[in-house]
Amino acid sequence: MIEQQEKPTFLLNARGFQTPIDDIKPQDILKHDLVTALAKEAKALSKTHYDFKRKTFTEVNNLISLVAGEYDVNIGGAKGNVSLTSYDQKLRIQVGIADQISFGAEIDIAKQLITEVIEDELSDTNSFITQLMRDAFEADKQGHYNKNRILALRKYRDANKTEKWEAAMKALDEAIICSDSKTYITFQERNIEGAWVQIPLVSKSL
Repeated sequence: MIEQQEKPTFLLNARGFQTPIDDIKPQDILKHDLVTALAKEAKALSKTHYDFKRKTFTEVNNLISLVAGEYDVNIGGAKGNVSLTSYDQKLRIQVGIADQISFGAEIDIAKQLITEVIEDELSDTNSFITQLMRDAFEADKQGHYNKNRILALRKYRDANKTEKWEAAMKALDEAIICSDSKTYITFQERNIEGAWVQIPLVSKSL
């Protein structure tokens, strides 16, 4: 037996007061129900899009780290931009970071976690990475971090296998994604003429 949900007896108005359903025009109730339902779906889609963007960003970084570590080959440009193409050259992913990058609050979390791992485990075993990490978080006179040094840290996500280090790398990714830099990810495929065509993550106008 399907349990039916009870209909609300009131709605909150713009001032936050309860208004009995019987005192509200039927067309206003219809508009309220439609807007509420569609907005709920929009928020769910927005979260799905953000989660997918973060997953793509993280997995691309993991690939960069794997290739650099095992095959001694660097992927990506100096500005943090990366382009990956399928073997048949028909699909491409581009991850880019705008020049005006600034980091979100998560960067301080990453700094704290990285510092703790360095002090606990890396200070005596890997002086190169230790110095690299400390240099990356050395701020200028205005208190800003060097963006290229911070972006370079992503290559060393496998430098330590502790949960704290993994959390630090995740915070680093999220600091970049949530910043004002407008990190962008595009997916492309070749059309029948051989030109690259973007696979839209957001629908075009109807």
